[in-house]
Amino acid sequence: MRNGQVYSLGDDLPKENPWQHDLLGYAPFAKMLFKAVSELDAPNGYVIGLQGRWGLGKSTTINFVKAYINKYNEELDDQSDRIGFIDFRPWIIAGHQDLTGSFFKVLTENLGSKDNWWMRKWKGALRATRGPTDTLIDALATLGMAVDPTRVGAGFAAAMAKKSINGMIGRFLDEPSVQLAYQTLKQQLGKSKKRIIVAIDDLDRLEDQEIRSIMQMVKTVGQLPYVVYILSYDRQIVWRALDGGEPRNGPKYAEKIVQQEIELPQPQRRALLAILDREIAFLLSAYDRTSRWDYIVRDGIHRWITSPRDVLRLANAIKMAWPTFKNEIDGQDLLAIEGLKLFDQGAFNWIRDSRDFLFSEGRFMMAGDEVKVAEVEKLKRRFSDSDRLPQILGVLSILFPGSAKWLDQKSIGGEPYEETVKRRGIGSKDGYDTYFGWGLPKDSISKSVVDSLLSNLDDVETITATLKHYLSRFNSKGEPMIALLLDELRIRYRGRDPAKPSQALLDALFSVGEKILSIDWEPPFLSLGPRAQIRFLIRNMLETWQKGEAGTRLVEAFEKAGSAAFCATVFVDMGRSIGIF
Repeated sequence: MRNGQVYSLGDDLPKENPWQHDLLGYAPFAKMLFKAVSELDAPNGYVIGLQGRWGLGKSTTINFVKAYINKYNEELDDQSDRIGFIDFRPWIIAGHQDLTGSFFKVLTENLGSKDNWWMRKWKGALRATRGPTDTLIDALATLGMAVDPTRVGAGFAAAMAKKSINGMIGRFLDEPSVQLAYQTLKQQLGKSKKRIIVAIDDLDRLEDQEIRSIMQMVKTVGQLPYVVYILSYDRQIVWRALDGGEPRNGPKYAEKIVQQEIELPQPQRRALLAILDREIAFLLSAYDRTSRWDYIVRDGIHRWITSPRDVLRLANAIKMAWPTFKNEIDGQDLLAIEGLKLFDQGAFNWIRDSRDFLFSEGRFMMAGDEVKVAEVEKLKRRFSDSDRLPQILGVLSILFPGSAKWLDQKSIGGEPYEETVKRRGIGSKDGYDTYFGWGLPKDSISKSVVDSLLSNLDDVETITATLKHYLSRFNSKGEPMIALLLDELRIRYRGRDPAKPSQALLDALFSVGEKILSIDWEPPFLSLGPRAQIRFLIRNMLETWQKGEAGTRLVEAFEKAGSAAFCATVFVDMGRSIGIF
């Protein structure tokens, strides 16, 4: 049984209905393209190129054109004026069959009526009598029957008993030349004047040799009367395939084949962002808009999202990650780091490999600025020829404000480290380790535990039970977990917008104080142990109250406490903090 929210992953399937599914404004363009090809008189055929990079929406546009053609056909009074539409997807059969022969078979199947008796007889006889034949000649011959079956219709049944099929269709199969069969086919199509739109989609998915084969077919045997091709492709990929080992030949060769190239419109950014907003609303709605977020949008999201496929990839990545990291990592940081992983992989890999640098540990613990600047240069060299480097560094500075000075960026908003820890941002140690460990490390305190504590600040029993839960626990490094919890709480009472102090939390700390003092553990020289953590936490809480109220609260906690030793410890500590001792 599923509990909680279900995150539906998006698919990359092209849209089909221009009246219901046009989220990016492709329908007007597709309608314009439909009108152009439907009103085109092409007695010698015509080739249109639909150019656009991968993921931009070429297949959706072709589907919309098909929908407009279907609607046009349905509304015709004279059905003899129908426009044929053939959707050929060569990448599905690439590497398995002869693409040219397969194309003509698809063309035949779409032109001929499935209920045409002569068509069925023709195909059956062809299979029965010819055996293995040249794929292209077979297809061309059958296509001729689809266009005009009356040529061989009269007396066909009777003739089958008296002579071979070869004699009856000598017009096609007795001509051993593909060129002669092609000329016969052209005559048939020219006479019928049937308008046919042939869409060859995803040409750029093919291997180079297959691209050249399809282009050669369109230019030669595929150039047929009243047949208009719409080839969809990424221009750079097709040009490279047509170069044939000689640079700059591709564009010249393509110009001889494609008579009119149309650029697929770039979808408007606001439309793409609106889709992304809707897809990840579960995350965005949980956070306030801050200056940090504005910079993530400017330097990251606006640069990453340029096509429908970009939206899909980022939205699906967030939907996959969020169930694991919800309440443990800042959602805006999660979106930024997932964006880097998808669209700026070199920067993402650098972050993954640079933990010591980012948190001044290991060889960077005592390193000077020159060592850290040299480390950042390794990142810059990965993007030395890219104009996106400043924006990449900007996103990194937002995620890791403590390293901004070496990234040549100003720390946006000057966020102190404790604020990053409060958010459990990627720039905090626990946030970083949680993300790259794909889950909360056993050595850390869950952010949800701290958030739950702070949401129950008036419930002394819940707070005391949580503190006692961690009193006897140690992590894999031998550190008492209560020290980590106290450190998390102490950070929440520091910096901007500190947490609201409560008498219940103060009383709970006094109730476990003596047990914390008795923990036998000496912290590393540069770390704080649980004894120091609880003293500093109480001090931070009292500083949050007004002086008069702080004294009243402290006296109340003394009166409820069961440990004179802990009360004395706090009394001495507070005296030192105000200079009495």
